Amino acid sequence: MKKSNIALTVVFAVVSVFLLWLWFWLGFDKIDSPLDLVISIVWWLVIAAGAVLVYRSEQKRRAAVRTVYLADGRYYNSESGMRSVAPGSNAADSIAAVLEALEYDFSRMTPPDQKDDAERVDWRYVIHTDTFKPTRMDDDGNRENETWEGDVVTVATGAKRTFASREELAALIA
Repeated sequence: MKKSNIALTVVFAVVSVFLLWLWFWLGFDKIDSPLDLVISIVWWLVIAAGAVLVYRSEQKRRAAVRTVYLADGRYYNSESGMRSVAPGSNAADSIAAVLEALEYDFSRMTPPDQKDDAERVDWRYVIHTDTFKPTRMDDDGNRENETWEGDVVTVATGAKRTFASREELAALIA
């Protein structure tokens, strides 16, 4: 779990202990009332909703970290920063190497300043990766068991095309 998730879990635990203490201090444990059950159920629904909210927000954050902006020979990822496509490889292979190395921490590299002409980059594609599981090499040097799914948005037209493999992505951004 990340720091923010741990902090939120600690807050939930402290609030739970406080409410349990308050329950006994106010004497609600001595009252036989259906309201006890209702309050308990509502509280656990709040806890469950909080856990679901944390999980969904973490999934959205990770998807945003996997987003890559591609220009001619260069690409940007919020965790790894601005990079150049490795000589002799295609952009899909370079992007895959970055995605394999992601740690999903909370550091963020500064994007190029689009207002500064010296740093301005004309992005051609935005690559959203929904699912990425790195490749493993078999004994013959072939890639196997790689999962890479997502979509590519062409910046100039806004056209969105999906891909389901490294080869499909390479064809879309070639």
